[in-house]
Amino acid sequence: MYMLVNEGTLKVHYDGDNEHLIQHQMNAKLVSKSINAVDILYCEAFKEINKIYKHKVETEVFIEGGFQEGSLWWLCKIFGIEREQQQDTNDKSSYSLVSVAIERVISLLKLIPIEQVEIIITETIEGYELIVENEKVVINELECAFLTNEKIRGAISDLASPLNENGIDTLTISDFSHSENTITVSNLDKHNLIVKRKHKQIVETGTICGLFYVEDLSYNPHSKWKLISESNPSYSINAVITDPTFLKAVADNKEKFSKDDLLNIQGTWYKEKAKLTGKITSTYTIIEVKEHVKYEERQWKLL
Repeated sequence: MYMLVNEGTLKVHYDGDNEHLIQHQMNAKLVSKSINAVDILYCEAFKEINKIYKHKVETEVFIEGGFQEGSLWWLCKIFGIEREQQQDTNDKSSYSLVSVAIERVISLLKLIPIEQVEIIITETIEGYELIVENEKVVINELECAFLTNEKIRGAISDLASPLNENGIDTLTISDFSHSENTITVSNLDKHNLIVKRKHKQIVETGTICGLFYVEDLSYNPHSKWKLISESNPSYSINAVITDPTFLKAVADNKEKFSKDDLLNIQGTWYKEKAKLTGKITSTYTIIEVKEHVKYEERQWKLL
């Protein structure tokens, strides 16, 4: 089968007036953590692009490094053997697509406030959207895949972590294969990259209402109720109830339940993926319980 060799070269560069850097030294744990981060970042990135574009790229990262006064750097050779592609990518190599997407993802993470500990991505007709500084930002499929990959975000965090050392002020990643792609991370940016975040990729949203039988219930307000549709018994949901009036009545023992009681509910739902290439799960929230019809009352009404 036809084989195509792709190779990219990065220069990862830490600068500053750190006393060890000036003496051409750097903590071995920081060095090994950072080098391992580059390996994870690019190997995971190529796994994602393989899934999306049906490529078959086998990737390895090779390192050669050196010092100059006040800095430590190493060259990363990203070497990939790519089998014949099964999907057109506008004549762009896998490495080129990965490189551009990583630069965009890091630039977005730098802008997301540190207090925002969850990245919420919504799937739209145009692609994917997330909110950055109260503005909607459109991202492509590959950028979405990278943002929802915890190993990739962890690797980016590890690359930025040496900036926590006194005197290490700047991280620069220069892509020699794409001279316009240079990533710079300063002390002002580091916290936004290092902070551990969760993510949520919203595929679809909607509302739910109607009569549902109580199959399984919980008096813990954080636990889910299993409910079965009265009109369609084959349709069931597991939902958290957030209606404050209803929850207070439950807590005060004013509401008691048994299996097959009916609840007239109104709520919302959304479908999400743990990552772009992951499975879809659904989350239901009941925001209002309009009526609770006990099983005994239903039986009496039937008589």
